Amino acid sequence: MIKAIIFDCFGVLTTDTWRAFIDSLPESADTNAARETHRAYDAGLLDKETAAEQIKQATGSTFTELEDIRVENTIKNEQLLIYIKQLKPRYKIGLLSNVATPWITDSFLTPDEQELFDAMVFSYETGMTKPDPQIFELVCKKLNVEPQEAVMIDDIERYCEAARDIGMQAVVYRDLKQLKQELKRILADLDHK
Repeated sequence: MIKAIIFDCFGVLTTDTWRAFIDSLPESADTNAARETHRAYDAGLLDKETAAEQIKQATGSTFTELEDIRVENTIKNEQLLIYIKQLKPRYKIGLLSNVATPWITDSFLTPDEQELFDAMVFSYETGMTKPDPQIFELVCKKLNVEPQEAVMIDDIERYCEAARDIGMQAVVYRDLKQLKQELKRILADLDHK
């Protein structure tokens, strides 16, 4: 039985500026090195200046959002937040994000929107990033559910695979319609077991 639904932020609750940056790079850019640097930054292992310089060295381009994420430059998925509000009476709701700063709680989500989440786990606070299995286990622990009782919603397939590897259900987010269909199927399938 599913007791909790956990959402990613970038690419789910908002646009994913990092992925757009990576997708815009020429083939000659060392995207693997850039990803490793970004992951270390999200985990709180590198400061902003070092990460920015290493990303620029690896790609030849500057990832400006690393310097200053601005709320006015992001698109909030308002319809998803409405859907989460509908799910809230029946399920515990979690937020799990690879993020290097408190931007989500300080600038992005309003206090009312933050109230939708029973637990929020951010990589910079834990020193871990997705796809580390321990960060998925941590959010389940904070929600007081077993991994088998939770569904992870993320736009990145390998993060969903990592969640599945510890026993969670997972949905690769493409759009709200697709999410609702897949989540309805998962919940119906598990209710019949």
